This record gives sequence, C-alpha cells and structure tokens, in this order.
Amino acid sequence: MGYLFSSFALLSGAIKGFCGKKLGNLTKTLQSAVFFNTVRMLICICFGFVLVLFSGELKFISFAPDLILISILSGFSTSLFVISWLMIIQKSAYILVDVFLTLGTIVPMCFCRFLFSETISPRQWIGYFILLAASLIMCSYNNSINMKLTISGIILLIFCGMANGFANLSQKIFVKSCPQTPTSVFNLYTYVVAAIVLGAFLIISCLRKGRMPDVPKENTKKGLHFIVIMAIALFLNSYFKTQAATYLDSAKLYPFNQGASLIISTLMSAIFFKEKITLKCILGIILAFVALMIINL
Repeated sequence: MGYLFSSFALLSGAIKGFCGKKLGNLTKTLQSAVFFNTVRMLICICFGFVLVLFSGELKFISFAPDLILISILSGFSTSLFVISWLMIIQKSAYILVDVFLTLGTIVPMCFCRFLFSETISPRQWIGYFILLAASLIMCSYNNSINMKLTISGIILLIFCGMANGFANLSQKIFVKSCPQTPTSVFNLYTYVVAAIVLGAFLIISCLRKGRMPDVPKENTKKGLHFIVIMAIALFLNSYFKTQAATYLDSAKLYPFNQGASLIISTLMSAIFFKEKITLKCILGIILAFVALMIINL
C-alpha cells in the first residue's frame, strides 16, 4: 500500500513539474515568483478545505498543540524550501538542486532512526550513496554552462535540501504522533502556514522595493490553468507522500521518491521538451534504478 501511495505522489509530482516547466516564463523575478507561489498556496488551501469538507473530515479540524506544532514545522519548511529554491534559480544554480534534495533525504532518515527506532541497513546506505552518485551524473548531464558556484550559492543549495528534508520529516512525525487525524487536515494546515510565511516574505519584499510584483497579466491569463493544476498536484503530492509515510520507513520512502522523481523528470524533459538523451543521462538513469532496487529489496 505504501508503494501505491508513493506512486500516486510521483504521478502528481510529475504533473506539478510539467506545469512548472510550462510556467517558467511567468516568473522573471524573485518577487513575481514568490507572488505566484503564494497564489498556489492559497489554491492549495481552497482545494484542501473542499477535500476536508466533502470527505466528512471537518470535525477533525482542531487546535490540538501537537497537530499545530507539526503543521508549523511542515508549512515553515515548505515555504523555506520554496524561497531558497527561487533564490537558487536567480543564481542559475538550479542544475544542482536534485543532488541536494537527495542529500536532504538524510534528514528524515537519521531523525526517524532516533525518534521512532527505524532501522537503516548497510545495504540501504549503499543504495543511498549510489543514488547520490546518479544524481551527480544527472546534474552533470543537465549542466550546459560553465559556471563556478559561490559560497553563498552552495549555502543556498544546502539550505534548500535541508528545508525539503525537514518538510519530509514533518510528514513522518505527523503519522506517528497524530494517527487519528486525517492527512487532508494536516496538509490543509501545512499550506495555511506556508501561505502566511510566503505572504509575509512577499509583503516585506514589496516594502523594500517600494512597488508591487512585476506580473505580466497577459501571460498570467494564458497560464492560469497551469497554475491551478500545479497547485492541486502540489497538494496531492504531499498528501499521498504523507499517506505513504504511514506504511514505509523513511530509509525506503524518501530516497525512493527522490530517485524515481529524478528518473521521471529526466524522461519527461526528453519526451515533452525535446532535451537530448546522452550517455551520461542513460548512465544516471541506470544507476538510479539500481539504487532504488538496492534500497527497497
């Protein structure tokens, strides 16, 4: 059942990535990118509320301290991940994000080892490092420009990976600490917190620059359906991944999800966006597949 939920998470994640690629032209500046992501969070809130309402789970909405604290960790980590990712894009270092997202999976793996006594076998560690090697190869394949990362760029990449890792950790803490609370309620709270943090970041940015975000209206209308689909896919991705966390240990779930996402995003880029498949690309896909088999045997 855990792998079924994880497959649904991967499918929604692929849809989210496809829409994100299509929406690339809408976010010319960091300020406009934060604006669009705030809008996406608000759509996630609306979708989450409708899901809670029609599934009869409205009665589970509460202000229980443990649920609120876990949701704050989840929403805050999610918003920090989004902001750091956007800043990386501005520095043209996005080609290395997959490596650091793979590194970030070590956060839930290690924390859950001590918090919930989840074991990590030597075989799984070997698979993890093979997956990391595959990520490095894939990023090398995607790197079409010669650039030297600055110290600030490396710090941002580490921060981005760790923020995503803590967002994943919050899912595991939720399923362990609030087993009676529906996942839809937790995800609704997550995006409420994320929208607040991103909204605050946007307001501060506007005040510092003394103007509203430069948002191209004609492109916004053209890409509105992509924005809505991407927001719903974002909610479903975190929803199904949280569901999968009920059944799978962190050492299996998060490396599996990140490695499979790496393979899917590469194939999707080749099929839908006509990016060239090279020997490095094929080698990276094979290594990632081998790593996933080793981790999940």
